[in-house]
Amino acid sequence: MDGSISHEQPRDADSTTCPDGVSFCTGDPIDHEDQREHIHHGPLIAMGAHRPYAGRHRNGIMAFHLSQVNDETPGLEFGAGGGWPTLDLEEVDDLISDMSAHLAKLQAARTQIAGLLSRRTSEAASTPGRVWTYNDMYGTRHTVTCPSWCTTAHTLDTDGKRHPADVYHQLYGAVAYAEYTEGYEDYRSWQLLSAHLAVSPDSPVSPAYRVPHVLVEVAADMYTRPMDPDQLAEFIETVAGQLEELRAMHPRLTTARAEWAARTDTTTNAEVA
Repeated sequence: MDGSISHEQPRDADSTTCPDGVSFCTGDPIDHEDQREHIHHGPLIAMGAHRPYAGRHRNGIMAFHLSQVNDETPGLEFGAGGGWPTLDLEEVDDLISDMSAHLAKLQAARTQIAGLLSRRTSEAASTPGRVWTYNDMYGTRHTVTCPSWCTTAHTLDTDGKRHPADVYHQLYGAVAYAEYTEGYEDYRSWQLLSAHLAVSPDSPVSPAYRVPHVLVEVAADMYTRPMDPDQLAEFIETVAGQLEELRAMHPRLTTARAEWAARTDTTTNAEVA
């Protein structure tokens, strides 16, 4: 059962009730009554309405919606309130199920924000500021037009010391961290599954680098090959499959801990007797 709910009815993607024409805005009059500051909000989505884990927050927890003030950069307002009552096994299963459904909607919201930002980046790329020139290490002058998605500043590329192969365009994805170790008990927080979109038009390494591709830093300083869309889709499926394996391991761990605790109690009682 999907425990993630929306407090607004979905609307057709091509229609909007926002007086400013902001695509995701619900057009709440209160948010638009101040002529100096229009606040645009998307539908509020919350997880676990009326579930035991929501506690006093009966309309759900971990709520989020798209948000934008006037013509500023859109973002995501996220609330992670809610108490933490003790849950039984069935309620834990409900929480896992609801979080999975909520995560899918959160990922969809991220995709929507990325699309909005991409359009803004495309507009910026069409301005003279995204067409730039540099002299390479041999004194040859180059004119470069960045792809619409490029967020590289290229400041160092204009120092006159670069080989054309060193000029590349990149867009970094969100960064996640996990604690793991290269040595015994030396746990530190490292990046995990960090992806970036890139192209190096004059790369001498491989044709795969000379067209847009995605590299994934699977673990610290451990990268995939440059992937095309099909290869990235295959990689995603591999990671998704491994994620299911991790989820399957959770109840096994719970059972193993319970069995271990019971065995330890039995041994302790036998020793006392």
